[in-house]
Amino acid sequence: MISIVRYIKTKVCISLTLLMLVPGYVFCKSDFSVAYQVDDQIITNYDIDQVRKLSNLLNRSSIERSEVEQIVISNKIKEIYADRLKIVVSNAELNLQIDDFLKSNKITDKELTSLLRSKGIDIETFYNFVKENIRWQKVLDSRFGYKINNLAIEDLMPLTSTPKRIEKEYEFFEIFISNERWDPQRANLIANRLEIELNNGADFDQAVEKFSSATSKTNKGKVGPIKKSSLSKQFREVLDGLKRNEVSKPFKVNGGLILLKLYRTRSYQTVKTPKLSVTFSVLSESSDKNEACSDEKEIRGPVLLSKVEKNIRDILTKLMPGERYKFLDSSGLARTVTLCESFVSDKQSRASSFENIKKNEEAQRLSNALMLELRRNTTVVKK
Repeated sequence: MISIVRYIKTKVCISLTLLMLVPGYVFCKSDFSVAYQVDDQIITNYDIDQVRKLSNLLNRSSIERSEVEQIVISNKIKEIYADRLKIVVSNAELNLQIDDFLKSNKITDKELTSLLRSKGIDIETFYNFVKENIRWQKVLDSRFGYKINNLAIEDLMPLTSTPKRIEKEYEFFEIFISNERWDPQRANLIANRLEIELNNGADFDQAVEKFSSATSKTNKGKVGPIKKSSLSKQFREVLDGLKRNEVSKPFKVNGGLILLKLYRTRSYQTVKTPKLSVTFSVLSESSDKNEACSDEKEIRGPVLLSKVEKNIRDILTKLMPGERYKFLDSSGLARTVTLCESFVSDKQSRASSFENIKKNEEAQRLSNALMLELRRNTTVVKK
């Protein structure tokens, strides 16, 4: 029996909730009478029967006729919306997905065809099922891709074993009393007087303008945000001892004295980014793009993504396996980069899997919200 496979790397989830079928019309003893009209499109009883049989095969369970009907209606609404957006699936994309399905389930195309026929499922029904899943995923990508792919990493990490640490940032103001401008004794008197006056409400901006020799003077003495780890031990200790808007006692630095006024701090979690490895190809405009990931001579990697040259790396981070992107290289020549495969080490697979689960959950939530909107604006008539 074929198991349900969640294709993370192509973002096509073969499941009952995402069944999207446009059955091909074949000549057989089936009920082609119209069951529903969805806007100007029709759904036949044959369509509904094919969805029922395929869902039973993929899910290994039977469902009620009324539930199947609602699935088919939703599928038709998705199909109409994808048509409106002119979303298409190339033969290469479809073949790649079918090949992945066969490999994951360890069956041949002939075995798949035989199994489908034994269950009364037309092969075109299955092909269209896969194609429409890809189309709907492209709809979600066009509408919500940025939201899905840019989930805050800190929201994904609590259940993972990926190391994390607390990082702290400061924003503060400074007044640098330079020994080149005043002699040390005079500088010390000015600094001590400023500390008292500023903590009693004197205008800090005016003090910066009058006394500071720091480059931050052009920004009213403001520094940051700056990571705590980037500061000297002396600065960290002084800032950690201040309350917000409190001015420090003057302390010695190279070339003079300095006073700090704490504006605010921010703490956040940082995580170790999983080491992602990729295989990819970069072809000239005249090359056969269908061989991008099939010709071993053209494939680069596996290699750590972080080791890939920056311009290519920036493109690869935006692609899913099988996707390609055209760009101009440093010589002005048109090239096409194709991401063939991406994966993480076993040590990091738990974190990566959890991230994918969270992204799938978010994709499903957005898909459901979009479907509610489309359903409200669609006319469905039972015949």
